[in-house]
Amino acid sequence: MTINLRDRRRRQTARDIQQAALRVALQAGYCAATTDAIAAEAGISPRTFFNYYPNKTAAVLGQPPILDTQAGAWITTSEAPLVDDLVRLLGQMLKEDSPDRQTLRMIERLIETTPEMQMLFRKSLDEISLALSGLLLVRLGAHRALEAELIAAMSTHALANGVRSWAADESMDLDGVLEMTRDQLRSVCVLLN
Repeated sequence: MTINLRDRRRRQTARDIQQAALRVALQAGYCAATTDAIAAEAGISPRTFFNYYPNKTAAVLGQPPILDTQAGAWITTSEAPLVDDLVRLLGQMLKEDSPDRQTLRMIERLIETTPEMQMLFRKSLDEISLALSGLLLVRLGAHRALEAELIAAMSTHALANGVRSWAADESMDLDGVLEMTRDQLRSVCVLLN
């Protein structure tokens, strides 16, 4: 999936609004944050805000990364080791829509002050896991449906761990996230044997 210039600009504006929403939520508290305050912080009109997000919760959550199952369909027929294919596929998603360290750090701080937000952020991870599970189901077969779900959940969780480490460590690059994801998955396999 290649994103054109217009889509990139729209995505960047959405990220700018998300960062403004996070700043307002961190300064005033999530409950006290309003869409008007977020729009003002972002330097946009309330109407523009609503062109991007339906409410403050959506703005705080931002636009989650999406696993493009069509572009990732190659995993269903690949004969490479599954762990390598999982990391490759998740890496494609990560590099297509690179995370922003500052945004991730603000999200971590917001979760510390508003723990119920963790479940909302977890939902986007669950959507990636569900898409990945569908691809794994094709690769592994219907008789491995439970395993496909488990592997998908474990893989997306390992990726999230890597991304959180990346956000905290300026010296780590996105390839380091993928290495960490692969290492975690391999370590779990060893522990299970």
